[in-house]
Amino acid sequence: MPRRPHTSFIPLTPEQQREVEGLSQSPGWRALPQSELPTFLPASLRARLDSAVVISSSTVLSGRTYVVCNGLRVDRRADAIDHEPFVISVLSSDASTGGMFVHHGDWNGRTEQAPAEFWESVERSGVGDYFFANPPSGRTFGELADLDAPHKRAFYRAIELLRAAEEPST
Repeated sequence: MPRRPHTSFIPLTPEQQREVEGLSQSPGWRALPQSELPTFLPASLRARLDSAVVISSSTVLSGRTYVVCNGLRVDRRADAIDHEPFVISVLSSDASTGGMFVHHGDWNGRTEQAPAEFWESVERSGVGDYFFANPPSGRTFGELADLDAPHKRAFYRAIELLRAAEEPST
């Protein structure tokens, strides 16, 4: 039986809020190597991530921009790449004071088998970060519509879970 995702919230400092606001200014997505991971991700998590895909998109209905930083971690025991999204909403005035992690996601592709080229590159160089910063497709940024399916599903699922957490329970 698949695990249901769970969430955890973290507060952001004013500096981290400004960092999120900066990321929200560029709609679409872009790949970030480990050296450029945002500081709103805890240092202990940044150390375990190889890279991330930052996705930003506005919604007309709510007037919000959602930013998802989908951290990518190589799980050598499973020969796979795990996704760990962090989602935050940005209103026209400023970023939220906190964001939400989605742990053990339940979307298709949350853990994806790494392509053969990845493991060959890791074995030759020992640096997984290089592969993520320089994917075989050559794409490191683009429009939301062009985003690979597992990242797109992570983006929409993270937003869905954040919205559910923000709604008052009845």
